[in-house]
Amino acid sequence: MKVHCGNSPSTRAYRKLIAGVYKNNPCHRDSLTDVYNIVTSSKGAFGSRCHHSAITVTDENDEVLAFCLLIHAKHLADTLQISFFEAQPHCAVAVKKLVDAAQQIAIEKGVKRIIAGMNGHVNYGLGFLTDSFDKVPCFGSAFNPPYYAPYFLLSGFKKFNLVSYQYEIDNISMVREEPILRRLEKRFTFRKTDFSKLKEEISLYTELNNLCFKGHPLYFPRLAEEDYELFHPFRWFLNEDNLLIAEHNGQPIAFILWYPDYNELIGPGEKLGIKALLRYRVFRQQVTRLKIAEIGVVPEYQGSGVLLGLFHHCFRLARDKFSTCETGWIFDSNDKSKNICQRWQPTPSKNYAVFSMDV
Repeated sequence: MKVHCGNSPSTRAYRKLIAGVYKNNPCHRDSLTDVYNIVTSSKGAFGSRCHHSAITVTDENDEVLAFCLLIHAKHLADTLQISFFEAQPHCAVAVKKLVDAAQQIAIEKGVKRIIAGMNGHVNYGLGFLTDSFDKVPCFGSAFNPPYYAPYFLLSGFKKFNLVSYQYEIDNISMVREEPILRRLEKRFTFRKTDFSKLKEEISLYTELNNLCFKGHPLYFPRLAEEDYELFHPFRWFLNEDNLLIAEHNGQPIAFILWYPDYNELIGPGEKLGIKALLRYRVFRQQVTRLKIAEIGVVPEYQGSGVLLGLFHHCFRLARDKFSTCETGWIFDSNDKSKNICQRWQPTPSKNYAVFSMDV
């Protein structure tokens, strides 16, 4: 068994391993290779301000057993990330060798911890799926074999749980909240995004992210160029109501990002591209599920009820178009976010995990 560490990420090894791990898996959708290309681009907005290297573990026949991209981001300097991890089954020894190599690199860099399951930034993906392996994931949600989480537990990592919720939209009622919603409509303005000013609106989105998630255990400040780099390839799939912004006296103070589950437009192993766009925009293929990817409220307006107003506008727009709704991941310790989601569904629908190790 051989361990290869290099500063030039091996896209070929990564893709080859994905092809083997998910071969004949009817639930797998390729939502990460495009993100991988963004993160590893030395000339890109994100890739140019972080250091990345690859660890590949192979057997005596040079078959790839385990792979990860190590990321050391400038604005998360105390953390080394084991990102874009993939591995063959029954390869706990190979994964342990990968972790040992990451530990050595972490010591050399003088970082305090290693995080496994974060793909450069939380906006690019966080967590390993720990159940529901027989269900097609929502676009942008983690999907992996069931043996990934045990690999990291065996390697000495501490596990942190994340949850998501799913709703039948017809079962969501806000009749009881109507008096509150009327007061919210008088206090706050809720608007769609103006995609004719895409760069300006993405810059606002970045600013809100940086304000709303200050103090989040894994979030670190973004640049508007990084979010533009992420959103730009998907601009033809997005509608102006997919990013809703709440304002108070003309000042943006909260947002909700949601979109159709684009994974319904693609088949096993496929990624979002021109075929999916044609199905969606030209042939009007029906998408039945929506994804609430992100919600945020600036600290001074948390508890004001503005988030309920954003949910109300989102569900009002979606009610006649979609049958189900799934949220993005929420840390299990984040009671405020869980409480709003549990209004319509008391128990999580899916569970995820991220792993941490002190160095």
